[in-house]
Amino acid sequence: MNHPIAVMGLPLDSVTSGEAVKAIESLILSGGSHQVATANLDFWLNSLQNPHLHRILAGCSLVVADGMPLVWASKMLGSPLAERVTGVDLVPQLAELSARKGYGIYLLGGQEGVADRAAKVLKLKYPGVRIVGTYAPFHGELAQMDHSEILDRIHAARPEILLVAFGNPKQEKWIWMHRKRLAVPVAMGVGASFDILVGDQKRAPAWVQRCGMEWVMRCAQEPSRLGPRYFRDFTALVHRLPLAMLAKWSQRSYRGPSTVTTAHDSRVLHVYLHGKLTRETAPALQRAVVTAVANGLVVVAHLKTVRHIDAEGLGFLMGARRQLLEAGLSLSLASLSFKQRFLFHAWCASPLFDEWQSPRAQAGLREVEATPYLKLNVDKDALPAQLRIRG
Repeated sequence: MNHPIAVMGLPLDSVTSGEAVKAIESLILSGGSHQVATANLDFWLNSLQNPHLHRILAGCSLVVADGMPLVWASKMLGSPLAERVTGVDLVPQLAELSARKGYGIYLLGGQEGVADRAAKVLKLKYPGVRIVGTYAPFHGELAQMDHSEILDRIHAARPEILLVAFGNPKQEKWIWMHRKRLAVPVAMGVGASFDILVGDQKRAPAWVQRCGMEWVMRCAQEPSRLGPRYFRDFTALVHRLPLAMLAKWSQRSYRGPSTVTTAHDSRVLHVYLHGKLTRETAPALQRAVVTAVANGLVVVAHLKTVRHIDAEGLGFLMGARRQLLEAGLSLSLASLSFKQRFLFHAWCASPLFDEWQSPRAQAGLREVEATPYLKLNVDKDALPAQLRIRG
């Protein structure tokens, strides 16, 4: 099971490009319907401004870093990602996988005719690739789209891999909206990958990509569209990253033992973490999640005695949340200290986790809510008829 690294609130899987393709094939073979996202800095900022999108990304089965700033941020937070993995690189690699294994690929989105041209390019470069369909629907808001027609076309083609080029956040929202109805093992948003594949947009040379400066060439090609976007994204990162670093440095090092213990009742599995929340505690946390899923229990993670959390440990917690959500369950946090709240806020993870209240506290809250704030001794018969309360 993949476990992400928490990078500024995004659950990014630390995989190479080849490992990402293997992970996608594993998702195909595992059954069910899975969403894959290729997240860049614009995804990150959009998710902070849209809690629904944030939770969509956190619920994806695989999220790779399609942007060097996110890779750089992961290094600064002490848990470096393996490498940048772009959607435009994954598309031909999945075509090659299709040619070898026979998986059907459907190309959805892009400008009129671009998906058809992309299909021809892939068939030329990867003989035997199974492109089972292409379609460029109306470019409008989600509410204006003919969703039934799109779903009918996909159902008729029966692909194993659906590549959606609507752009973020529309493509991620569309996949999430229809994930249960698609009946497709893997659906992935690919942004402008079709345009780059057919040559309508040029990629930077390989050495520029390795330096992490591909965005400069993209900005030079579309300055009016990408210039303001890149300025906004980098400004937001520069604004928030120092706070994230401060939260990381504010934690004291902890050299004592780290343990995970559990207790449960008929509905809740309580997981008590002690010491560090890092890779060291991940196996025990994973066992607790497996137990919860097998028994249909929601999980409450108690962090009162946790002294140190790193980006990898928070990633494991986000991965546990993802597994539970897939099973129709939930993960809540309890007993957070002030420092932990600051860490979750600074690392942009607070919107993903609900805070648990004990049944006793919930009962007390209901009692308070049901108690009148002020009692008035009023003679009802003295009130005007329209203000009298019957019964």
